Amino acid sequence: MCGICGIIHFDSTQPVSDQILRRMNGIISHRGPDDEGFFLNQNVGLAMRRLSIIDLGTGHQPIFNEDGSVVIVFNGEIYNYLELRTTLEKYGHRFTTNSDTETIVHAYEQWGEACPEKLRGMFVFAIWDARKQKLFIARDRLGKKPLYYYNDGKRLIFASEIKGLLENNDVPRKLNIQGLDGYLTLGYVPAPGTLFQEIYKLPAGHHLSLVSNQLTIQPYWDLHYRNPAPQNLEECREQVRALLEESVRIRLMSDVPLGAFLSGGIDSSVVVGLMSRMMSQPVDTFSVGFEEEEHNELPYARRIAQHFGTNHHEILVNDCSPDLLQKLVWHMDEPVADPAAVPTLLVSELARQYVTVVLTGEGGDELFAGYDYYRVNRWAGRYNLLPEKLNRKVLPALARGVNAIIGRPRYHERTIWNWSLPPAARMLAWIATFTDQQKAAICTPALLQQFNHAAQTVFEKFYNACDAAEDVHRLMYTDTKVWLADDLLMKVDKMSMAKSLEARAPYLDHMLMEYVASIPASMKLQGEVSKRILKQIAEEFLPREIIYRRKHTFDVPIGKWLLGSLKELALEVIEQGIIPGVQWFDVKYLRGSLWQALEANEPGVAAQFWNLVNLGLWARIYGVSLG
Repeated sequence: MCGICGIIHFDSTQPVSDQILRRMNGIISHRGPDDEGFFLNQNVGLAMRRLSIIDLGTGHQPIFNEDGSVVIVFNGEIYNYLELRTTLEKYGHRFTTNSDTETIVHAYEQWGEACPEKLRGMFVFAIWDARKQKLFIARDRLGKKPLYYYNDGKRLIFASEIKGLLENNDVPRKLNIQGLDGYLTLGYVPAPGTLFQEIYKLPAGHHLSLVSNQLTIQPYWDLHYRNPAPQNLEECREQVRALLEESVRIRLMSDVPLGAFLSGGIDSSVVVGLMSRMMSQPVDTFSVGFEEEEHNELPYARRIAQHFGTNHHEILVNDCSPDLLQKLVWHMDEPVADPAAVPTLLVSELARQYVTVVLTGEGGDELFAGYDYYRVNRWAGRYNLLPEKLNRKVLPALARGVNAIIGRPRYHERTIWNWSLPPAARMLAWIATFTDQQKAAICTPALLQQFNHAAQTVFEKFYNACDAAEDVHRLMYTDTKVWLADDLLMKVDKMSMAKSLEARAPYLDHMLMEYVASIPASMKLQGEVSKRILKQIAEEFLPREIIYRRKHTFDVPIGKWLLGSLKELALEVIEQGIIPGVQWFDVKYLRGSLWQALEANEPGVAAQFWNLVNLGLWARIYGVSLG
């Protein structure tokens, strides 16, 4: 686990500055405090920071092929590297280390740009091929590891974090208006954009090549639903179990201590249960909770820890200080207004005191149809079958029924009116932080006229691109491509690496995901029962009260924080206009009616202020201008 960066000047006679490359590498040192490495050859510069996990003695990077013509810097873990090494040795490749990094070098020599398709793991790597004068970069299939780049027509600069790019003082810190549109809607910016104009994310499952100053970006993997597995539930269940067990087992590969995040929900509990079966010593588990009972899942995590006899560690989050929030925003690079970043950062800090690697439950909802709106979407389908005259009459009853199913008043009347929208737009309306109507209330006309419904375009793109017949699969695919890659995995990567902790996600093994995508939707969501097949597997070793308890969203008491410890900071950001130097937001409305709604604890308002405060802090911390 590392951080990488590099500079390629298109003019082969212009040398890369050693000083700038070292600054780029130094500012991401938290990603790899154990070692650093550099490659400089005239117009090419590569660098990396290393968090030593495998091959502690000989895994120093950069690593070269036999004749030194191919060099790599690498961030991640390749879990099938021993099998690949055996194959590559049969082709005649010679190895000088025991590291997974060297396997990628020879895989590139053997298979060229198809080499990422051979890798099982999480990764971003950059290869310089001196013979072809070619840069090749690839990002893992699901986007577990980030990669940002800037291309001004004279050079390509890349790094694991945006702050590395910004160590080049002439890289502009301009606000991306369309990125802002997407951010206000979602709380994050979908790839390939960022909130910085001209700075981009390499999308998950894509590779980048630079040859003769021409930049090419192409996908190399996708998730398909069109090849159905056998319809027999028992057979599918056995195959899912086998793949999940293997996914956990290979992620126990480590030369340093490892443990697991444990929330008390079914996803992380299954991972901990499988780890306990496979490890010869008790698993170290780490949980986070809150003082507020309605937000606190620690009792469930303790139940699982006791059930499996883990070495259990807990942290209780009482508050969020202004200093903590500002550190979080700095580490995030571009704002991701996911309140769960706060407890993720704190539990990562706790875990790092005991281990260097943790396994997590990320991806279980996207894999097995765990989100509420997958179930609610079926109610929308029934609603749309009714004659239009009946819709208003049944609306209150539908709202009550849906809220009874999910256990909380999330889908109020305003939300249910969106049921008549097309599926992708309906999905977006359910999860939006700010709807278009709400953006019209907080933004000035001068800002609104620059927006182009960026988030809706992205959702429609992926929803329509999915090859599934079932609507729930299309929703799951869209979440995998957008929410998972650009929010959840970005949050986990940035918050864990801030504390030099590696996080591994067994549910996001691509072989497991491909198989689960092929099984019928009814094995994941049947009636109002979500994660059906996973719950049947869990019955073998988890307490039933954990498996079948009502789903508890990982809610964070941000309303309390915004009205308490963060109030002064929040009001300062709002009253200064969110983005310094421009009046794009209606300060009077935000400070008046919307703040009163926050004080009244109206649904969704705390998330809106959290979005705006994170945006304002990011603009100040990174000195963003309008260009």
